[in-house]
Amino acid sequence: MVAESEHCILHARHQSNVGASMEFGIWSNGFRPHTTPAETFDEDLQEIILADELGMRDCYISEHHGEPVYINKVDTLPVPELLMCKAAGLTKQIRMGAAVTVIHLWHPVDVAIRAATTDHVIGNNRFFFGFGSGFHSPLFSEERGLTYEDRHERLVESLDLILKCWNTEQPFDWNGKHWKGKGIVATPRPLSKPMPMATASETESMIQLAAERGYTLISAHEPPPILKKKTDKYLRYAKAAGHRQPLKNIANARFVYLADSRAQAIADLREAVSFEMEFQRKRGLLKYLMGAFGLPYNWETVTFGDLVECGFYLVGEPDVIGKRLEKIYTESGGFGTLLLVTGKGWATRDKRLRSLRMFMEEVAPKLRHLEATRET
Repeated sequence: MVAESEHCILHARHQSNVGASMEFGIWSNGFRPHTTPAETFDEDLQEIILADELGMRDCYISEHHGEPVYINKVDTLPVPELLMCKAAGLTKQIRMGAAVTVIHLWHPVDVAIRAATTDHVIGNNRFFFGFGSGFHSPLFSEERGLTYEDRHERLVESLDLILKCWNTEQPFDWNGKHWKGKGIVATPRPLSKPMPMATASETESMIQLAAERGYTLISAHEPPPILKKKTDKYLRYAKAAGHRQPLKNIANARFVYLADSRAQAIADLREAVSFEMEFQRKRGLLKYLMGAFGLPYNWETVTFGDLVECGFYLVGEPDVIGKRLEKIYTESGGFGTLLLVTGKGWATRDKRLRSLRMFMEEVAPKLRHLEATRET
């Protein structure tokens, strides 16, 4: 693949300096009932600022595009790099990247330039490039005149062209199957050498690519047996490629909300989560999750209470949730970074921020010793 060798070697060197102890972060996976986008983005910023103050290392921000079901009801963030740039000026050390930039929807030259520019604006090795294919829906491809069926193939070509842009100083032509370009000059090139990379994928070929190149693999909400199978594949390919401690490159996101009691936590979340579930039911996400994760519920009737009972939502007292997270870590074969999902309209701002504080003060210290290492 074009531009692969130089990037892979440098990326492996960069990752080898990272410690093996558990790291923490947030995944700002926006879904807030419509007020105005400005108010929604301000809520996101408050959570990112607190995550930075609490010592979390990473902040992943979802790229969300508009859908008919969302119109005038839920705000979206189609260009998360803009929020990252504002957040960078309000924080000191937290790293930020998309989860994910849907690179098969954008022209790769524009993606390369936008990411490199963001890297320079944020600076200090605080930006990473997260990419993937996004939500399982043909809508976003079709509204751009693209085909949905070949999105994975188009994504791979997009990645090749992005890396070519980052690693080529002179103008060049591109005559691919999906993208064309003549006399391409992609400036600026990234500040970070190499650019840290992350991806979210279920496909064997992309898991292999991520593992061999040392990219972080993002996972979200999977039951431990499913996450373990994915992690095992990643480790096998990574170790064959000569990477040390590849388990540290697994980032696992979970719905976590802490309160003084389980009953209080459920009461705090019930209205907001039930509201979101109705949207996810309409857009097909619940149907996908029930099937992909093997959850024992009918997607048409599953409730918030059901998802609490099966552990999809981890809500309650710090001690209890800490033990459940450690069990997930063990049963899934381990991971290097735990991401707490934020960006939701749960309860009130004060309660959401209190939950983050409780986690970092009472739960994180008990999990940090978990090392991202294992033999198989």
